[in-house]
Amino acid sequence: MPELLLEVGCEELPASFVRKAYEELAARVENGLREVGLSFERIGEPIGTPRRLIVAYRDVPQRQPDRAKEVRGPSIKAAYDADGNPTKALEGFCRGQGVGVADVRRQGDYVWATRVEPGRPTREVLRELLPSAITGLTFEKAMRWGHGRLRFARPIRWIVASFDGEPVEFAIESVRSGLSSRGHRFNHPEPFEARTLAELLEGLRRREVEPDPRERERRIREGARLVADGTPDLDPSLVEENVFLTEWPSALQGSFSAEFLELPEEVLVSAMAKHEKFFPVRDEDGRLTNRFVSIRNGGEEETVRLGNEWVLNARFNDARFFYEEDRKHTIEEFLEKTSGIVFQEKLGTVRQRAERLERLCAAIAERTGADAAETEYARLAGRYAKADLATGLVAELASLQGVVGSIYAERDGVPHPAACAIGKHYDLEKIPRKDCEGVRTALRLVAADQIDKLAGYLGLGLVPSGSSDPFALRRAATMFIETAWRWPGPFPSAAELLWIADGLYRGQGVELAHERMVRAASELFAARYPVLLPDARHDHLEAALLPTVPLAALDPCGVLMRTQCLRRFAGYRAFILTATRPLNILAAAEKKGIPIPDIPLEDLDAAVLDSEEGAVLAAVIGEIRERVQAAAAEHDSDTVAVLLDDLEGPINRFFDSTLVMAEDEQVRGNRLALLAHCRSLLLLAGDFSRLVVEGA
Repeated sequence: MPELLLEVGCEELPASFVRKAYEELAARVENGLREVGLSFERIGEPIGTPRRLIVAYRDVPQRQPDRAKEVRGPSIKAAYDADGNPTKALEGFCRGQGVGVADVRRQGDYVWATRVEPGRPTREVLRELLPSAITGLTFEKAMRWGHGRLRFARPIRWIVASFDGEPVEFAIESVRSGLSSRGHRFNHPEPFEARTLAELLEGLRRREVEPDPRERERRIREGARLVADGTPDLDPSLVEENVFLTEWPSALQGSFSAEFLELPEEVLVSAMAKHEKFFPVRDEDGRLTNRFVSIRNGGEEETVRLGNEWVLNARFNDARFFYEEDRKHTIEEFLEKTSGIVFQEKLGTVRQRAERLERLCAAIAERTGADAAETEYARLAGRYAKADLATGLVAELASLQGVVGSIYAERDGVPHPAACAIGKHYDLEKIPRKDCEGVRTALRLVAADQIDKLAGYLGLGLVPSGSSDPFALRRAATMFIETAWRWPGPFPSAAELLWIADGLYRGQGVELAHERMVRAASELFAARYPVLLPDARHDHLEAALLPTVPLAALDPCGVLMRTQCLRRFAGYRAFILTATRPLNILAAAEKKGIPIPDIPLEDLDAAVLDSEEGAVLAAVIGEIRERVQAAAAEHDSDTVAVLLDDLEGPINRFFDSTLVMAEDEQVRGNRLALLAHCRSLLLLAGDFSRLVVEGA
């Protein structure tokens, strides 16, 4: 069957956009093909470079299949007269659908007809589908160009759209589709024709474009090792960035003046990797050398090498100047200088923020079992976390935020765990996955940093909307959630910490709208869990978030524990149906305004309850309650699930033998109170009434 090829050529996309763009393009094309009933098979994986996004499919039929559509007509009363003869309404309906009166059928209160819609030629369908898939791509930042209205990450320059070897003709703004692609921007800018994926790949590679990112990564890794006089630091994220900055990568070694090795290693590495996208090179003992590996995408080798060396030496020379100037001041002096740096117009200065972080870190330490020493480490980390914003080195190299603070803090006698935390609190990936003083201090600082930001901005009503999130609050929520999950044990909920943060703001004279803050934070957190738990079922997440329980979404450890519990129960249809019974009857009672007495379990009157099965259920709840609550507090999903399993039989026997909504108000109240105790335990695992049960 025919092949479908699509290549979207554009100006250089930012490296972080490319992979997402070609994967989304593939998803949009494939969803579009399915919606119109066209079968297909991918040819390899979607691929791309900074200048092109490529997808291809084989076995796409020449024509859509005919589709039968069920159409509802007039009501039976309107379709037939008293003698059973067709009315004008029915005859008009049949003409409109292209069917005979004898072809309609009666179903329910209406007549129905089956209308066959003939399939359209595939090429005709693609003229609509492909431009829609391209223009529907989403980017973190988009732009308009020329006089057009389309927003895209970068201007589109060409489109290859081929089906069965012939062009699929359409236009996006002023760019018309065709069969012409282009090679390397500088080395082979002339157009060439491609009708199939094989022709396109061959043509690109002959014109110094490697379209497959996996092959570009291999060339970068092998090339860097080959040219380096030592061992290059092939950080995965930096390799990935270079993959999507180049179309024809080749590795090149350069060097810088050895005198700059006197600068702190973190400064050298950051300047090379973060600012210039170069790979540092180490000797056999792991020491940093004065060599680096860059990845070029074209240009004469020696010219590129000399240019890279000149730029890096100049940057290091500036860094050395600012480093020497910074050495004249202490970390405490830098902290005081942050009094002149505004954090946010209504939230005060960075110096005021340091006071809040200092206290918030100490509060988190106390709530996570820290001893006096670790509490002091947390306090110091919070105090000096932002002090380096006043340094010259951070002003010159912004990517060194935290790193410079760590270096200067340790130089001035701040204990290592606190100094280490300062250096890593901007990026969770930099924090090792082990349990030690430095890691625990860093995680506490990360949590405090995010909570202070969320409390301040959300308390002012500055809530993200749509794709707009200028203060990176979604990232702040994500970092807090991931920090809580990485903590080696129970971690305070965001709700508790937001309350503390609100108090710290108020202590500085900043009034925040607390209820609005917490509500916005709950919505923000709830929206992050599907992203962070992509393998969790939608109904499991909804049940784990406990929609009827205020602030449940602000307890990441609780949400994760409940998600794990519900996953354990996923195959136990009988238990889910059983657990739903008390939840549903209580929800129905509350909806009707029937009061549910708050009677302690031990005060339930067996005589008033008037149910042996109810007494047994109360006994089982009393027996397991403390253990279930303790397991939930420790976020032990396995123990919670095992203990709750003991409720299945007693719940079913109670409902099978007892009328909960008894006429006697006192009896009904005791029975509802019993079910309320049952519900409180079940909700520790999640809201089972939110689960989708097949066949239920």
